[in-house]
Amino acid sequence: MRSLVNNSKPDVLVHVGGTRFHLHKDLLSRRSGYLKRHLTNVNELTLSPPLNITAETFTLVTAFCYGAHLELTPFNVVSLRVAAELLLMTGAGRNDVRDNLRNLTESYLRRVVFVNVDYIKIVLRSCLTLLPDSETTAFLVGRCIEALTEVGDGECVNEFLEQAVILPAGDFIVVSGAVQQRFPRHDLLYRVVDAYVKEHDGEITEEEKVQICNSIECDKLSPPLLLHAVQNPKMPLRFIVRAMLQEQLNTRHSIITAADAVAASAGHRNREITQAERDSSVTLGSLLQRDTAARQNCRLRAAMNSTSSRIKSLEKELDEMKKLISKESERMMESKSRSVMDSARSASFHCVLSSSNVNKMQRGERGSVSSLSTTFRRGGASPPPQKSLGKRLIKGIKNAFSSKQEGKKNADTFEEIYDGLEDFVWIKDDDNVSEELHSHYVENK
Repeated sequence: MRSLVNNSKPDVLVHVGGTRFHLHKDLLSRRSGYLKRHLTNVNELTLSPPLNITAETFTLVTAFCYGAHLELTPFNVVSLRVAAELLLMTGAGRNDVRDNLRNLTESYLRRVVFVNVDYIKIVLRSCLTLLPDSETTAFLVGRCIEALTEVGDGECVNEFLEQAVILPAGDFIVVSGAVQQRFPRHDLLYRVVDAYVKEHDGEITEEEKVQICNSIECDKLSPPLLLHAVQNPKMPLRFIVRAMLQEQLNTRHSIITAADAVAASAGHRNREITQAERDSSVTLGSLLQRDTAARQNCRLRAAMNSTSSRIKSLEKELDEMKKLISKESERMMESKSRSVMDSARSASFHCVLSSSNVNKMQRGERGSVSSLSTTFRRGGASPPPQKSLGKRLIKGIKNAFSSKQEGKKNADTFEEIYDGLEDFVWIKDDDNVSEELHSHYVENK
């Protein structure tokens, strides 16, 4: 290959993070399926996201493609492993490690990294810088945690998971998913998730909480932590319901198991002890065994009651929230309706002037004020009964002419009253009132 490089000029230009690489297409295509496909019929290529490859890492990749010795370290093995996956440098059909970058990094991880706690810590930190872009990174996180548990350094696992609490939600989801696949029990994962949710309360969405909690399998939690999960208000409701269901299943299974054990024990005693022996002595052991079974049943029933109470409490909270939302909606609708009615009322007030009265008001004649007919209507209500008012006026006018001695004076008074009323506009059927006033005026004039 070196002779080939010495006898030929570079025929392809690759851009990586602002750095230009003048390379040989044939050598790149032999080791990388990705480069072979993208360099067909082209002489220039740019490696940009989602390919998370730096110029420093690509320099090592090209060195591997040109057959140079590649020195792996705990600091570069993660980036090279990711690059091998992204650039398809898997050497399909080739068993020689020297022709396959993925196999080369895998061999180094197994032989060197996963047997050394310090190296595992370095690789874990390198993985965190590449999250969450590559699935390979998540896979390596899980393998590192598994390696730490195998070497018996649980403190390092706790230390790493504590550092994971400060990760963004997307990165933490990847880490929790990786841990999920590597632990037979999820107590430690639950504690870390609980700490993360509390630390980032108000900063992460409910959907992100659900995704994070999906990494916890409730059937892999110990009974104390399962009970804690049921009563944890920071957890999303969907996860709490899952925990409740699992607790109910565990409780039911325990009751059935205890009942079967008691029945089996009683049956065994019945087969081995004669009726006479049972009558002759009630041993202390049998009494203690019965008492133990009774206590266990009481504890199981208490746990079931606690779970049922928690479910009812959540249902009550949901009902209260629904009622509150419904009341608020009704209040807003009522307020809006009241506003519309007020606007309608203010627009329904009007007054009507008779045409003759307009002329009188313009001339300033007598009776112009009384001839103004004003009708106030509110909310579509009918106008006040004006006919009875007219009759009362007529009655009063008739009384004014009851004395003959004051006929002249009363006539003048009636004429003045009639002048004020003759142009009054009655909105409802008041024509009879006007006619009666007029006839009475003629008779007494």
